[in-house]
Amino acid sequence: MQRPWLKLTSRRIGMLLVLLGFVWGCTLIHLTLTRTDQSDGGEALRKKILTMSREYVKEVAKRAESSPDGLLEAPDEPAAGYGFDMKKGFAVLLDDMLKRLDKLEGRFNKLDSHNVDKDKEDAPVSIKSNLEGVVHPESCEIPNAPEFPHCGGKMEWMKGFWTSDPCYADYGVDGSTCSFLVYLSEIESWCPPLPWRKNFTSTASEEPGEMASLQEDSDPLLRMLSSDKSLLWIKMRVERMWPQWVEAANSLASSLANRKKKRILIHLGLLSKEAEWHFGEKAFDGGPLGELVQWSDIIASVYILGHDLDLSFTKESLKSKLEFDSQKNKGGCPIKGKPPADIIYIDILGLAQIKKTLGMAGIQHYACYFRVVDSFGTEPEFNFRPYAKQRSRKSPWGGWNFNPLQFFTMFPHSPDNSFMGFVVEQHLNKTEIQDIQKIKRQHQVLVYGKNDYMWAGSGNLMNNIRKHFQIHATVAKNNDDQQQLENVPSFINNHGVLPSEQLYDLLKRTKLFVGLGFPYEGPAPLEAIASGCVFLNPKFVQPKSRLNTKFFEGKPTFRQLTSQHPYVEVFVGKPHVYTVDIDDAESVEAALTEIKNSKVDPYLPYEFTAEGMLQRVSTYIQKHDFCSPHTWPPESALQVRLSGNGQSCKQACQDQGLICEPSFFPLLNNKDAMEKNGIKCNSMDDMMEIYAPSKNDGTGACSVQSERLLYSCVGQDPDYQRICPCRDFIHGQVALCHDCL
Repeated sequence: MQRPWLKLTSRRIGMLLVLLGFVWGCTLIHLTLTRTDQSDGGEALRKKILTMSREYVKEVAKRAESSPDGLLEAPDEPAAGYGFDMKKGFAVLLDDMLKRLDKLEGRFNKLDSHNVDKDKEDAPVSIKSNLEGVVHPESCEIPNAPEFPHCGGKMEWMKGFWTSDPCYADYGVDGSTCSFLVYLSEIESWCPPLPWRKNFTSTASEEPGEMASLQEDSDPLLRMLSSDKSLLWIKMRVERMWPQWVEAANSLASSLANRKKKRILIHLGLLSKEAEWHFGEKAFDGGPLGELVQWSDIIASVYILGHDLDLSFTKESLKSKLEFDSQKNKGGCPIKGKPPADIIYIDILGLAQIKKTLGMAGIQHYACYFRVVDSFGTEPEFNFRPYAKQRSRKSPWGGWNFNPLQFFTMFPHSPDNSFMGFVVEQHLNKTEIQDIQKIKRQHQVLVYGKNDYMWAGSGNLMNNIRKHFQIHATVAKNNDDQQQLENVPSFINNHGVLPSEQLYDLLKRTKLFVGLGFPYEGPAPLEAIASGCVFLNPKFVQPKSRLNTKFFEGKPTFRQLTSQHPYVEVFVGKPHVYTVDIDDAESVEAALTEIKNSKVDPYLPYEFTAEGMLQRVSTYIQKHDFCSPHTWPPESALQVRLSGNGQSCKQACQDQGLICEPSFFPLLNNKDAMEKNGIKCNSMDDMMEIYAPSKNDGTGACSVQSERLLYSCVGQDPDYQRICPCRDFIHGQVALCHDCL
């Protein structure tokens, strides 16, 4: 029995005729386009065929639309949705026809221009966008540039896999060596700039733009910060500190001239409703303030430096600001065209939101524009995803495959990351600083612990301190009944959570600020020291890290904390800081006696002043460029050192009064550079390890780094001496070298 849907009808016959007609038309077009006769008549004929074919397909589509069920009749007993599926399928077919006509038209145009000059037939195809109109040599050689050690390897990869992603062809790669070199030097920066391209202006290069000038009027910024209650704490801090910012900016005015104005997007993922952390709301009830302090100061710095500031704190606003043309930017290549911002300050939560909404393609497209605010830092071995997976370096915060210098930390604890910092709010005027000893109540102590759980196990310490001092606290109360606090002794004078002005007034009158071991690396100790207090810094007999402390368990770093606040332990020290094992009663007693009899003036490192932060942030904005090869710091700052066996470059440089500078590693990652600096190598190999480049002292073999994202100042191995790029630094401004400004 013949099935109903196989029955011939006029509409089905019409459909067959349409298809046959279209095949005939395409065949005629193909024959016409491939003809060798290039007369004016032939060109006109081809154009006419293209036009008529396009009109024909559109007319067919119009008739199909007017038919209830398309050009195909439905069966006698149609399945559910049959008519819709037929119309949908036919629409796809028509759309495909039109696309093919577009391609044929493109072929026509190419052939038309190609035949203008037949002598150019054997030259490399003029590749789109970045190569259009540029004449390059008939053949290109891979340059031998030690500072670009991965150029050759990337060229080999491109030869074998350039067709694996259509985005390479979109950028103009056509399979020729020259096109590979242009792409790898101007789009991804794996190879050196090409001499024959010296006058070329990259699509990613900056156009001459407006110059930045200081913005002292805070009203527009405060209106921006009034848009949501989660920003209230930040707004109050910015408004309170604005006179300090203006004074600092004016002090630096001469050095802040001739700066390019940048478009800067700041996204605070920690304040988004999707994060459900409620940082902004909890700030007034004893919640963590360190991150809010840092974000407040980044926002204020960018604004007063005169850049175009765009603020985001919801997933929806971030997506709308970063939404890219998915058709124009397919695949894993860098973004084409002008990016939505020159710089994007963001946190890990914000990155996770981009990944969730735009996918990893969104992360990859904007990768070099990100500046990730990351309090505790991300070490290279956690950042580079393949290595982290191979070595089981598990962390929910790692695996982003950025340049490690794109992570900006609260304190300068790892040279592999960049130091962002914050500003310590100063409440002492010049008269108060001069009369500080008269203001201080010599027997008053304030304990650093604003939540009850932080006081657990502190009974013996408090009993020792009360022999010498009256103890005050600012612990968040459960209610009006102070007895509800389980771990705070009854003899403590607890003020509860105080507004900022009252807290700083209390610090002015306090002699000693006492740490309990937690929170780690907060801003409060520096604020106390700036108010003339001595800080009793708990020493960790067994350093704390992700290996033994739950708080650091998922952090993407193996860094070991030797005290509650390593920065003030190392960079400040006595008489402002006493680092003591608070479980050792004898050591505590000796320290209390010494502190009680001392007179200490207020002290604040320059890098934590408003002026210091403006200098640092402005330099970063102007000099940091993670979309191009190394340009900063200047090579004049490089000082090469060979570490001891098993010693990291961080420690080797520090022992010489220097700091490790990871951006210089590519300059040392080759045999010539090693020999130039007196390092003799019996043999050379390459490795993907965090302790390369290095030398095996036992065998005399030298190793170069095969993965640039694994350059590490903290990497070490007991069998290897690290080849270390060190630099000097400005006293009180460790992030900058003397030649950096």
